[in-house]
Amino acid sequence: MPDWRDVTVVLCAGLIVLGAVALAASAQSFSMVEGQIVEKGIGVIKFGDKRRLTNTISVLIEGDDRVFQVKRGTVVKYPVSERDVQDLEIGARVELLVSSYSSTVRILER
Repeated sequence: MPDWRDVTVVLCAGLIVLGAVALAASAQSFSMVEGQIVEKGIGVIKFGDKRRLTNTISVLIEGDDRVFQVKRGTVVKYPVSERDVQDLEIGARVELLVSSYSSTVRILER
């Protein structure tokens, strides 16, 4: 019969491997983007058969985005929430959290 210390070591090693896999998977599903707002507008998001209007901002990207393959100097239109779009001004610098799990981006820094 294995000693409790052996079981503890195997359990800890398994949890470390599980954590590393979860971290690697999450790193491939979100990205932080810095840029300057060049336009505010309205867009349409399609979920299955339903369409929904949403506020958007167009951002001039200041760095390369490794996850979503967006190059520096590209202007990208992102959907944002009603609350966030009211606080943003054209020409302002922003830092965004872009996730493949969310329909809108999160504003991290203005």
